[in-house]
Amino acid sequence: MRSTYGTTTAIRVGDTVSVLSGKDAGKRGTVERLVAPGKVVVTGINIAKKHQKPRQKMNAGSQTPTVDKGGILEIATPFDLAKVAVVCPKCDRPVRIKSTRAADGEKRRLCGRCSTEFPRKVVAK
Repeated sequence: MRSTYGTTTAIRVGDTVSVLSGKDAGKRGTVERLVAPGKVVVTGINIAKKHQKPRQKMNAGSQTPTVDKGGILEIATPFDLAKVAVVCPKCDRPVRIKSTRAADGEKRRLCGRCSTEFPRKVVAK
């Protein structure tokens, strides 16, 4: 998935990352999406609770309203990219990412510690 903002990052959707600092330090999760410049949403990390009232809404072409249930929702909120590091599949440790160009001219992401190539993940929309 291509990010919609100008800042580029080596972290991509679907990568396993480890949190470096904050209340969730040491936890691991997968990147759900990149938001705003320098922000990332990781599954199961930085969870906020939202209290929501039940709401009725009318769907187009329907005579009866649907009801959104109320309650306490748990939502993964965005936090800074600087607080996460990608986990190498071989080392199983948080590492920095090196990038190189292959012979065919394509950019590759490598582990900064053991130079293992990160697998390419195709994320369906």
